[in-house]
Amino acid sequence: MFDYGEVIQPFPDAVSDLQEMLQQRGTTPAAGALPVHPRLAPAFPSGLRPGVVYSLVGSVSIALALLAGPSQHGAWCGVVGLPDLGVEAAAAWGVDLDRLVLVPAPEPPQWVSTVAALAEVAGVVVAASPGRLSGGEVQRLTARLRTRRTSLVVIGPWERPAATVRATTVGWDGLAQGHGALTRQHVRLDITERHQQRSCCLTIPETP
Repeated sequence: MFDYGEVIQPFPDAVSDLQEMLQQRGTTPAAGALPVHPRLAPAFPSGLRPGVVYSLVGSVSIALALLAGPSQHGAWCGVVGLPDLGVEAAAAWGVDLDRLVLVPAPEPPQWVSTVAALAEVAGVVVAASPGRLSGGEVQRLTARLRTRRTSLVVIGPWERPAATVRATTVGWDGLAQGHGALTRQHVRLDITERHQQRSCCLTIPETP
């Protein structure tokens, strides 16, 4: 086990290696709604819905926060297509790095199969948007997520997500007359889910 989670390198056999590693783990996704970090509770009062896709726009930090609650409650988590992810930032949010699988940069044709393989074991997967997928690919992946009850958070657009989360920075603390360090970020979350909308504001300290 790596200090900063399992890292699957991007090469042609990455998906088969990932599947083999997950089979060795012999674990399954958690049942029921996944808990979220306390700071995100106002935005997700019922937790993350299992087996659906969330589209997140505007903040990788919020994506890391969405991994914290599930991993702290024993669920495996996966991150796909974010080679510059700061694992220190993930740990600061409380993500259990021993239950985190990283696939930094899968080849575009392997994006769907990589996410589908992670869905076999992970309770939640965060993935950078792959761009346009065919209708068949979307349907097959959606069916796999639903069967395995895995939540997928796509950073970027997604065709007909269960919910869209838009994060907007509304201010910073820590700078005074051009001097000092940024210490807190004020973010507004706007969530559209099931034709309903809700909003909330939260503050993200430099070290959550």
